[in-house]
Amino acid sequence: MNKRFLKAAPVGLLLTAGLLVGGATSASAAASDCAAGYACMWNGESFPGAPNAYFQQFVNLGTGPSSISSVVNNGNTSIARFYDGANYTGLSFTLNNPARGGQWQDPMLSNGLNHTSVNWDNRIKSAKFI
Repeated sequence: MNKRFLKAAPVGLLLTAGLLVGGATSASAAASDCAAGYACMWNGESFPGAPNAYFQQFVNLGTGPSSISSVVNNGNTSIARFYDGANYTGLSFTLNNPARGGQWQDPMLSNGLNHTSVNWDNRIKSAKFI
């Protein structure tokens, strides 16, 4: 299985395996901008523009400050787990994929998730499908 590993990048830019891909900011940005089979993260609330980071299996955003404010799990079958520590450590929360039902996206991490009132804005450091 092909593993993809991406790090957060400046708004509109993603870096993967030496390939630089530019993303345009869209006035009609939405959770649907997250491609099927991926989980996506945005630096702003309500999914502004192209995702700032995304993954098909896992992503480690490093130990520096996080700026993730909205997330979507558009994975085919897997649950996405998001961690507040690098290398899949620390506290975490999960999002179902759309086929499972339940919560599969959160446009505003600052107001907590459906099942918790914990503020997750600017806390995500790593994530993976489980």
